[in-house]
Amino acid sequence: MAGKTLIYVGAEASGLYRKEAGDDHWENLTRGMAPAAQVRALAVHPEDPAVIFAGTQRGVYRSVDRGDNWERMNMTEGRIVWSLKFHPNNAKIMFLGTEGSEVYKSEDGGENWHYLSTVGSPDAVQMAFATRILGIGIEASDPNNMYAALEVGGAARSTDGGKTWKVVNSKFDGDVDLMDLHGVAVGASDSGAVFISNRTGVWRTRDRGETWEDLNFGKISEIKYSRGVQAAPDDPNTLYACVGLNFGSEEGGVMRTSDLGQTWERFDKGISAKSTTFGVAINAQAPDQVYFCTRKGQVFGTHDGGSTWKEHVLPETAGNVISVACTSA
Repeated sequence: MAGKTLIYVGAEASGLYRKEAGDDHWENLTRGMAPAAQVRALAVHPEDPAVIFAGTQRGVYRSVDRGDNWERMNMTEGRIVWSLKFHPNNAKIMFLGTEGSEVYKSEDGGENWHYLSTVGSPDAVQMAFATRILGIGIEASDPNNMYAALEVGGAARSTDGGKTWKVVNSKFDGDVDLMDLHGVAVGASDSGAVFISNRTGVWRTRDRGETWEDLNFGKISEIKYSRGVQAAPDDPNTLYACVGLNFGSEEGGVMRTSDLGQTWERFDKGISAKSTTFGVAINAQAPDQVYFCTRKGQVFGTHDGGSTWKEHVLPETAGNVISVACTSA
């Protein structure tokens, strides 16, 4: 597989898929994976692209051979994992977020996980499911400063490495569209900006959540509902945001900023996404390679920074697509 790009896509209804960028065939990865796997989070090891982690309804699974084989990592049963995050300066340390707003930590490369804390949000909107942590952000310059995106509980901040949390929702209390967070990203190498995504688009804070500003996606795009935001691994001033009309819409796309959120543009030019974008991934080994997935099973990828795109359609059995990752093999 030398010189190849591998794409991984997780679905809530039908597990985990993989293909090479130049191939037409998707593989359903099942060897050692949870039965009827619901893969809501994916993370590629920042130093070894052969190592992949998948968050499922039965905890965390790891592959050390690019997805051929999987093994369940040691953590408490019954935990539904919605987010995975590597420590920015030490790849042996990882964090995850669950349905139920629990934070777990691993200090041995994901082998063993221990409960760290629960992010409480007294103003969380009661839904048919428990509050979920859909994203975790960590400041590289001071990793004790962490952020959590809560569905539907707003934003939270930790100043002690995830042991305790403070909800920072002064702007959002009582508004379900603003409280319904889907992702968080630390955008600057000096931790000067943190971004969150919600039903109205992407918001930014420059004071660690004390105040928030709407980046006004509606002025740029007819679709602004955002399911996630990601910082580029090679340039913390560049971020990508998933967009759609709403949760189940028949439109989707990706926004990009290269100036830390001051200006944005539609990145997905010349293609037609037929449902809301639910995940975006940047290849850490080749950052001009960007992939995004839509809820109903389309995957689009560019290898030249958005100048041209190729569509990779998943099998019809891939329902509720929610996560994507890509890496050089």
